[in-house]
Amino acid sequence: MTSKEVYITREIEEWIKVQTPHYPILSVMGPRRCGKTKLIRRKFPELPYFDLEKEATFKMISKNPDQFVRDHCMNGAVFDEFQYVPQLTEILKTVSDELLFEAEKEGATALSTRFVITGSHNYLFNEKIRETMTGRAAIINLLPFTIQETGAKDPFELMYKGGYPAIYTDHQSPKSFFSSYIQNYLDREVRNVHGIKDLLKFQEFMEICASLVGNFFDYETAGSTLGVSRKTLDEWLMVLYASFIIFFVRPYNKSIPKQMAKKHKIYFYDTGLAAALNARVKSPEHIKLNADLKGRLFENLIFSEIWKKNFIQGEYLPCAYFWNVTGENGYEVDMIMEGISQLKAIEIKSSDTFNPKWFDNMQKHPDLKTADKFVVYTGPTMDVEGGRALNFCDLDQLFLA
Repeated sequence: MTSKEVYITREIEEWIKVQTPHYPILSVMGPRRCGKTKLIRRKFPELPYFDLEKEATFKMISKNPDQFVRDHCMNGAVFDEFQYVPQLTEILKTVSDELLFEAEKEGATALSTRFVITGSHNYLFNEKIRETMTGRAAIINLLPFTIQETGAKDPFELMYKGGYPAIYTDHQSPKSFFSSYIQNYLDREVRNVHGIKDLLKFQEFMEICASLVGNFFDYETAGSTLGVSRKTLDEWLMVLYASFIIFFVRPYNKSIPKQMAKKHKIYFYDTGLAAALNARVKSPEHIKLNADLKGRLFENLIFSEIWKKNFIQGEYLPCAYFWNVTGENGYEVDMIMEGISQLKAIEIKSSDTFNPKWFDNMQKHPDLKTADKFVVYTGPTMDVEGGRALNFCDLDQLFLA
């Protein structure tokens, strides 16, 4: 790293430090441009590095990956964007088992990280790869910057810029960054990895998804607009999900099967990308002046931050839910989290003035009568009657027991 390059320490580095002594393989997954390469090259400078997106490197390794690993990588290596040579996982599993066997003969009980693989596609959707990695790989999900990592204090600027590192370390403008990012994603991920040919229609699909953050996906309108089937829409949603562009939030229910059976809400991991896909958004001021957009993007910001914090703590199961009742007397609770001893109910408001009525809906749900109650907003953190008001920069408090 040259003296001109800026590196911002990632919160997940502590979790990596905890995991690497126990697993021979470290898997770092996350969306493109989220900082995977810079992180692993900083943490493992001694390991030879191979970028499998580069044609020459791909040809060199893919011809005979087993022989290449055994000839050049027995002391370790980094394989960036390894999904281009997926058979590497089986090879690294075999080599790791051999190395562990030799280490055990010397009295060791574990083999610290020897190989690092990164990918912008969630390989856990591939059953064979998932089974190969089980017990041998520490799995890390690296997402765009958290709120603390950005150092942002202005919520509207944060919603507009999002958390991709280049915007902060290289001072790229959100407009130019996301324009390049979207085209790069469509070309390298959508077309090359998933084989989708109609990139213009897929980009329009992404724009529809961005317009629905915080809502249920509207199959009827999307299908009619794009002229594609529900099956195609489901496949395209899974493309965005597998490449860490969107995630889904379940409705709260004590029954896990019932949670899964009901409709889920759609959110983007990065509000900057969601804003860039929305033609109305030209600046932070555009978000601030549009009440509906401001509310939905702020809610998206909070949910994505909770998901990032969950990954940083090494958790991968759903960590937050929503609750809504439809009909004439319908109401909604924006977020429900499960604490160690009781539930936590959270309302999310894009306002800097606290309103005690924000707690009203929490009192209607029978399971939330005794829940810890919070409001996340843009005003100061303080104790209030009925609960606690949290500034959006203080979300770590939601993870306290």
